[in-house]
Amino acid sequence: MKFFSKERSSTRSGPNAARASTFAAPVLRRLGNPFATSRPNAPDTRAGQAQQTYRDLLPRLQIPINAATPDQIESERLRAQGQFLARQERWDELEDYVRTHDQNRAATNSGTPLSELMLFGARSDVVRAAEHALLHGKPAEDADFFHGIEAMEYLLEDIPDSYPIALVVALMHIDVGWAWRGAIARDDEREINREAFQAHFARAQKILERYCPVKHHSPALSAARCALLPGAAEPTKALCAEYESLIALDPFNPRHMRTLGNYLLPRWYGSFDQLDLQARRIAAQTYELWGAGAYAWVWFDALLVDPNGLAEVEIDYFLDGVADALERHGSQHAANLMAAHLHRSWQFARSQYDTGTLDHTIAPALRDGFDMVVHDHLREIHPLIWGHAEIGFENTSRVISKERLSEKGRDVALQAVAMPFMTSLKAGQTVNFSPEGITQISP
Repeated sequence: MKFFSKERSSTRSGPNAARASTFAAPVLRRLGNPFATSRPNAPDTRAGQAQQTYRDLLPRLQIPINAATPDQIESERLRAQGQFLARQERWDELEDYVRTHDQNRAATNSGTPLSELMLFGARSDVVRAAEHALLHGKPAEDADFFHGIEAMEYLLEDIPDSYPIALVVALMHIDVGWAWRGAIARDDEREINREAFQAHFARAQKILERYCPVKHHSPALSAARCALLPGAAEPTKALCAEYESLIALDPFNPRHMRTLGNYLLPRWYGSFDQLDLQARRIAAQTYELWGAGAYAWVWFDALLVDPNGLAEVEIDYFLDGVADALERHGSQHAANLMAAHLHRSWQFARSQYDTGTLDHTIAPALRDGFDMVVHDHLREIHPLIWGHAEIGFENTSRVISKERLSEKGRDVALQAVAMPFMTSLKAGQTVNFSPEGITQISP
């Protein structure tokens, strides 16, 4: 199916286990509180005009708003299913589900593997108890998080040769490790919780080293190995190799590429030069599947977390990647992701207009790319995506309610989507989005 109404062109170039009490005693009981087309000399004013007038014109912008997508509903169902099976100690069933989803590369529209969702649900009670204890200095009422960790460890003795069960326990340790440390970059890490963080990651590594992802043909195992990297002494050496292996096992899933790009930021384990090189390498390795799309996916989260990368990314290649990704594997989830990203990046580029820190062609190119996604692909708004884009898709959303985030995302999205149609809306036309396309009806 052909998605585009026009061709885009540019020059492409081309980056068994010991008892838990033995493990827990030394560490775990020490709880603590841990898009413009302006000329270089003519600043764009379209965003300002849209902000002033879009609320008055909004009734004529008719676009479906999908605040509870099938993707979100499916994700909640699978997490709940994993949690239920773990609470009922129906480990054989859980193992079968996880293995089947993993081998089939089954995922939601957003790219979240179904195996990952069930694994998260299966360990969620233990992880939440740990997070509560570390946040408040004591376990929640009627909660014994140490007992939960020990019970998880006993599973490895009861079911010793199951890689899905090993994943439940290893990922539990990784999550508890992050609860001790906090999801912050290494430069901001405090010494007080580092020992516990390293102990949990070391235990997870020991559990996982018995299982080869390639031998088991398992993206879930490979992803868990990647999740161990922040606990390594020198993660940069293994980072690209581990993620290339994961992407080779599951090339249809862009989430792996996005995570790789984020970890290659200067604030983590890389640099912009390394990030760009790896984006080009992944794009070349996946060209038959994604075209230039992998280049955009590797840069995707990195640019939202650190917009200074806009000075380093090859913008035409990035926009070609956006177009190729949507043409080959487009969905409304992906269209909302790309539109929200381009709108946010365009805003940053415009803010740098007068400082001279960005080439003057970046903002117009991002605006043109945004317009292309809206016209050719976007047919409904997913507010949570836009809300997350405003905070850079970082792990801060847990302190913001989904309702507030969705409300914010809805407002941002409507204002943004109105921009390409501002002239028509001001002229009294109604702009109607439907699965078949966009129609503009005169009064």
